Amino acid sequence: MSTIDAIQRDAVRPVEGVDLPGYVVRHYRGLEDVPAMADALAAANRAAGSVETRSVEAMLAQYRNLDHCDPDEDIVVVEADRTTVAYQRTWWADRNEGARGFEAVSFVHPDHAGRGIEDALLAIGVRRQEALATTMAGELGDRPAFLVRFVRGGDPADVARLEAAGFTPERRHAELCRPDFEAIPDAAPPAGIVLSRVDPTDASVLRRAWDVATEAFAESYGEHADSEVEYRHWIESPECQPGLWCVAVDTATGEVAGQILNYLAPAEADGSIVGWTESIGVRPAYRRRGIATAMLAESLRIVRDAGATRAALGVDQQNPNEAMTLYQRLGFRVTVEERELHRPLPAPGQGSAR
Repeated sequence: MSTIDAIQRDAVRPVEGVDLPGYVVRHYRGLEDVPAMADALAAANRAAGSVETRSVEAMLAQYRNLDHCDPDEDIVVVEADRTTVAYQRTWWADRNEGARGFEAVSFVHPDHAGRGIEDALLAIGVRRQEALATTMAGELGDRPAFLVRFVRGGDPADVARLEAAGFTPERRHAELCRPDFEAIPDAAPPAGIVLSRVDPTDASVLRRAWDVATEAFAESYGEHADSEVEYRHWIESPECQPGLWCVAVDTATGEVAGQILNYLAPAEADGSIVGWTESIGVRPAYRRRGIATAMLAESLRIVRDAGATRAALGVDQQNPNEAMTLYQRLGFRVTVEERELHRPLPAPGQGSAR
């Protein structure tokens, strides 16, 4: 390492008010941090039982295009011996149901779990979330607002930590996996609907897919209005693989009735590959006709033929459209649960919510 590199490496900006012996808790330095953050994320996911693997390229696309997030203040990195062992990101979003959520995610390498990092990151995150809410008090007016945290995995201590800080469980999400591609059911689309693929060289299909997803998920829990920043993140990500998409088309009108935006994750060390049958969306006018079942069965064949050794997807377990039932009927099983917890913010002039 050159002298200049060493100076830059040591030019960290510690997070104020944090005393965590053996660790450096600092603010984000920029995209140079992302590869090491990806390593910490991968280790945390494996420890939780998740099959998710995110490439560095996918995370770079995300961190180049953060929305409602100030990287200098909203991303915190924890190091031990100059190795990233944890990180946290906060942001805010206006949910379609009318509330503003001040949200945070954190990931801790399992080798460093239970050593105080979780408590430190929670305190840092809450402090930042509350500060953001305070600066937006006038803009919020009487709109409901709350802090949001997520817990992945089955360790009750993680939920207990948040409950002690005033958070309460709000929603249950899950990652589901199909371990193989045996006995994929035959599920034909309903009359008047055909399943097709898109031309991956046609740039217009990207915007169309984005717009269809926006409509299909508009009423889903936790969704928010999409932005051009998020669109740019999506099209820049290696997880945007239009050649693997499955689209349901209304033969009478040519309209897209639904879609699944499948993609392959990077190969794992043992050579296995997860095919993600994700963003399963059917537009409201076409629901409850068996389109999602037909698309998902076809998507399993698509990712299998592309080289996947198993399939996975994410779901809101309280989805009113009985998504869990559909996925389990097609051979998916829960691999890891994720809890979403909220802490309400007080109305203006009411002081602390705790």
